[in-house]
Amino acid sequence: MSVGISSLVEHVIRLTQHRDRDRLDSALTEAMMDLLAPQEVTLVGVVSEAGQRYWLPWIRRERGGELQTLSDPLWVQVPQLQRLEDDPHRRHCLESLQPVEISPVAGSTDCLTLVPLFEDAREHGLGVIEIRSAQRLGPAELNMLGRLLSVYRNMQGMLDYSECDALTGLLNRKSFDDAFFKMLRDGSAEPSTPLSAEQVERRHAAAPTYWLAMLDVDHFKQVNDVHGHSIGDEVLLLLARLLKGTLRSLDRVFRFGGEEFVVLLRCPDEAGALSALERFRGRMADYTFPQVGHITVSVGVTALRAGDSPSAARERADQAVYYAKEHGRNQVHSYEQLIARGVLQIDSKVGGVELF
Repeated sequence: MSVGISSLVEHVIRLTQHRDRDRLDSALTEAMMDLLAPQEVTLVGVVSEAGQRYWLPWIRRERGGELQTLSDPLWVQVPQLQRLEDDPHRRHCLESLQPVEISPVAGSTDCLTLVPLFEDAREHGLGVIEIRSAQRLGPAELNMLGRLLSVYRNMQGMLDYSECDALTGLLNRKSFDDAFFKMLRDGSAEPSTPLSAEQVERRHAAAPTYWLAMLDVDHFKQVNDVHGHSIGDEVLLLLARLLKGTLRSLDRVFRFGGEEFVVLLRCPDEAGALSALERFRGRMADYTFPQVGHITVSVGVTALRAGDSPSAARERADQAVYYAKEHGRNQVHSYEQLIARGVLQIDSKVGGVELF
């Protein structure tokens, strides 16, 4: 499987052109198919829900075939995926951060090579590459794969630097609008592969799929005033860890600055969104922060609508946060429920909301 330097350089150039993680994954898959000429390449990610981790087959390309998206994160039922511990080969690859070669099983002549996507124990982006080939990958092929992965990892690192908050590691405000519009687009788009009647029914029953929540730490100014900004930063860092540990890895969490956080949740209904946020509120209230003690958070949530704008959705959620602050704090409120109860009134002339 000899490959010219010009082909490798061409794929390196393609990898460095992308500033989108999905396109970067696709470009890596295409490069491996072209340069290594295997039977099949699959990217398998890791997602978490309710403290359990699962394998999420993401992208596959077979020889002579088109690039396939195997799972739609918008609709996938995470608990139905394979658990991390149920595939010992993938798990060993992920935990050792080293390539794993699997000998052909009975009735097959194909070799399977597993390679970790990253060389460090990251909180996000965990996954493995599965390369199925007629022959074992030799030193030259593994060396070429290593070079491709070095470029891929560097590009992912650049995205981390530009998209993530330096203190908490959460997504930053700059990356919010892109994620918001991508979710709206994905939520309204038709799937690339045909769905069964049951899947179509479940999909329609699940709308709206995305919810925007705003979280504001109660009395955070007092934390900084009494304990200092370094302790305040530690509180924000621990809060971010609680958020990531409570929500699913397919949800998106942003730090907007100071003590304000925004979450884009993937939930089939309002009850599910409120349940997830209430679970975090409870964990936050029960957690003992070093030198500070107990801290609470006020949360407002709203459904994303067709044609929504980031500012309009944030404004609705912020009104629910304001209501929580005015009525005792340490609460989760839905904008839609507050409107239905008559607690909030829509001001059609300015597009805002007034409290009774």
